[in-house]
Amino acid sequence: MSYAINEIQGISPRKAIKFTVPGEPRSKQRPRVTARGTYTPKETIEAEKLVRHYYAAANGPFFEHQLKIDINFYNGNRRRRDLDNMAKLVLDALNKVAFADDYQVVELNLAKFFSTKELARTEITIKEIIEFPYDAEAVLEIPSEG
Repeated sequence: MSYAINEIQGISPRKAIKFTVPGEPRSKQRPRVTARGTYTPKETIEAEKLVRHYYAAANGPFFEHQLKIDINFYNGNRRRRDLDNMAKLVLDALNKVAFADDYQVVELNLAKFFSTKELARTEITIKEIIEFPYDAEAVLEIPSEG
């Protein structure tokens, strides 16, 4: 079996995308419970639609294997937002659109920056990781000192 050099490093050059969602990053809001039932807040639905729109506009592929995802949030205001809730909105928006389920994500790198209102955005990079079969003979054990 032969692999291209980039594949040996674990990242497939054929399945990767970087796209930007302009505007103020949003956090995933908790579902609301009322006497009529449970619903997702309108702001969350709209923010997820926006992420899907820009993914589709970038001609994003459907990823079938494990993924490495980098998300950089550029906030145009000083509102307090939890990084994990911002990431959850992006991952939930891309579920069933970019990948079957976010369990495929094996590496997630997040960063939050403060910028001007005009430069507020979310930059998302998705790279498919090639899975190599486990080969016990290829693992080198380093002898311990002592």
